[in-house]
Amino acid sequence: MTIKKALVFCCLLLASFSRAQEIGYYGKRVFLEIDGQGQIPLLQNIFGERKGYVSGKAGLHSSYNLLDIAYRASLNVALTESVGFGLEFSQRFYQVNLQSVDELTRNFKDTSGAMVAQYLDGKVAYLPIRETVFMPRVTVALNDSRIPCGFASEIGIGYSLIQLPNRDLAIELTNPDQNVLLSSVKERLLDSRAEELRGMTFMFGFRMNYPITKRVLFHIGFRYQYAFQFGKKKFRRMDESEYWFSGREVWSKVNLRRQLGIFSFGTGLTFTL
Repeated sequence: MTIKKALVFCCLLLASFSRAQEIGYYGKRVFLEIDGQGQIPLLQNIFGERKGYVSGKAGLHSSYNLLDIAYRASLNVALTESVGFGLEFSQRFYQVNLQSVDELTRNFKDTSGAMVAQYLDGKVAYLPIRETVFMPRVTVALNDSRIPCGFASEIGIGYSLIQLPNRDLAIELTNPDQNVLLSSVKERLLDSRAEELRGMTFMFGFRMNYPITKRVLFHIGFRYQYAFQFGKKKFRRMDESEYWFSGREVWSKVNLRRQLGIFSFGTGLTFTL
């Protein structure tokens, strides 16, 4: 079953269950959730990458990868008093440090077909990432709670589209004796084939929903996540690419960043319909 067919099936399932309104919070079976998510990438900063660079008025300056942010919306239906099913859409924004040292390296073939290795002393700003996730999700009420009110656990499997919205990264070459034009480095900075990556996200979390009115609830919770990424072999290695960062390098850096982002916190509002 393709992703589009699966999403259509989930929407039809939601519509079929939403016809009756016997169960749910104040008899409202269908509810909409909107919230914001935050993640402090502690594991990434400790194990995944060194400090990188952000662009400022005075040029690039060193900085840790401090915070990921996301927004999320989901349409849900209470199947029973303790079980709910929903379809979730979210977008997460974060950054990846492409460099392990302050150096740019590439291997490429010249016009005669000979392999050339080139090295430049330089700094590159963080690469911004936008990840869009479509996730069917099941919510289970705990401790005699009633969907969507009270304490609950949630589990979901999502399909991820990982995009590079800004490939024009700030660069500083730190050795002027190398006599290389900055514009020529920028033209060949990122492999043109690495424009969109795809993967999966497996999620498990806990949340608490507090009623504000008969139609509005406030919720807060945290999630554990495991990320999986497709298609590593289709991207070129360093020795197959004329770019400073090959498609395989970009794939690997983003994959590590996603795998080390194992938990997040979120808060928002739930509206009964």
